[in-house]
Amino acid sequence: MIRILLCGVVAVSIAVPAFAWPIAPENAGKVLTNAGSEEVEVTWLGDDVARLDAKKGEYYYSVRLMNCDDSRTCSSAMFFSTFTMDGAPDFSMYERTNLYNDSYPFGRAFILPSGDDETYAVGVDYGIDLQNEHNFDEEDLNLFEEIIISYTSHMSEED
Repeated sequence: MIRILLCGVVAVSIAVPAFAWPIAPENAGKVLTNAGSEEVEVTWLGDDVARLDAKKGEYYYSVRLMNCDDSRTCSSAMFFSTFTMDGAPDFSMYERTNLYNDSYPFGRAFILPSGDDETYAVGVDYGIDLQNEHNFDEEDLNLFEEIIISYTSHMSEED
C-alpha cells in the first residue's frame, strides 16, 4: 500500500508544472541590486504598472512591471534600454535594426524617431511572463545585458 502511495506522489509531482511567482516592484529592485545594478528606483505609473530605473556598468535601463494586482505584485515584466542618437535615422539604420531582429532570438530592437530630425532613439527590449514557469531573477538581467551587448556590437559592425 505504501509503495502504491509513493508511486502516486511521484507521478503527481512529475506531472505538475513548475509555478512562477509574480513579483512586487520593491522585490524586483532587490533582485536587480543583488545582481550588481546601481541607482535602482521604483516609480508607480498607475495601479497596475510600475517602472524600475537602474544602471549596470555603463548602461542605464528600465524594467516595466505590468499586470499588477491589488496586492501590488506584477505578472509580467519588460526590460528595455534606449540610446539617443544625433540626426535622423536613415534607411540603413532601419535595415540594420531589422536584420538584428531577424538574426537574434532574444530581445527586440526598435527605432523611435523624434520628429525634429535632430535626434532619435534606438533601443532594445526583452519581455518575460511571470505567470507561466518563469521567475524574475538575475538570469533575466544577465540575458538582457547580453542583448544590449549583441545589439550594440551588431550596430557598430562595418557593412
